[in-house]
Amino acid sequence: MDGENDFKYRRITIIGLGLIGGSLGQSLKLNSPHLEIVGVDKESVIEKAISCGAIDRGTTVLQKGVKDSDIIVIATPVQVILKMLSEIKPYLKKGCLITDTGSTKTEIMKEAEKVFTDEFDFIGGHPIAGSEKEGITSANPDLFKNKPYLLIPKKRNSPSAKLKLSTLINSICAIEMDIGIKEHDELLALISHLPHLIAVIMTNMFGSWSAEKNKEDYLKIGGNYFQEMTRVATSPFSIWKDIFETNSTNITDFLLKLEKLLAAARKKITDNPDLLEEDFRTAKFFKEKMLEAKKDLLNNFLNRYRKE
Repeated sequence: MDGENDFKYRRITIIGLGLIGGSLGQSLKLNSPHLEIVGVDKESVIEKAISCGAIDRGTTVLQKGVKDSDIIVIATPVQVILKMLSEIKPYLKKGCLITDTGSTKTEIMKEAEKVFTDEFDFIGGHPIAGSEKEGITSANPDLFKNKPYLLIPKKRNSPSAKLKLSTLINSICAIEMDIGIKEHDELLALISHLPHLIAVIMTNMFGSWSAEKNKEDYLKIGGNYFQEMTRVATSPFSIWKDIFETNSTNITDFLLKLEKLLAAARKKITDNPDLLEEDFRTAKFFKEKMLEAKKDLLNNFLNRYRKE
């Protein structure tokens, strides 16, 4: 595709070699072996990242890790990203592109606009891919395949900034999508942050209820539906703490709306369960539209990829 020659023989630094950072490194090495991937993390993590093919070399020293790199990807929890932006600035080469993989964007983009001048490009990034698993040992080079990758550029970037990141996203077979800051955080509150909280609450309800009944055997009964609904409940709080801190307004707004909807559903069940039929019919309509939209997104991406 256009721009690939501009992307060859470049160095990329990934700060944070967890599930996302490690998977990104593996995917880049698999699909763009000419790239040099440098990792920044703890020594024990770096060793595992090298052995699993996520990076070529690594360091625990931030200055060494970002030196002479063309692209810096910060794949850490959100609060760490916020601190990292100003910490890396003195060591960046002119023309460097910085991006992140954070799950919230308002605070990150605000900090990026403040820290980075025209000398450095910044594009906020968020791959809509993940797992309840964590760490470099769970890295998967196919994690981003056919998954949306949301982008939010700062107000002033060089003309080549978007091309660089687009090339990277195409390389890992993700689907690039532009989105506004406000829309991103509202959307993620609804489709990710609130559902995750519900999974935690439902898991705790089931576990507590089983304990109250003194029937741990009940824990064996959770069927596929419940298991899938609560799959993400094992995710570490260390990551989610930052998300709830930096997107609290949107999450609590949707929580209030959910409380009203649950109260309405409870009343319908009490008064006349037949009243829920309209809710089921509406949900079927919207779910089918969601599935069709995802299918169209994938088909458009594949058609564009074939042309390129």
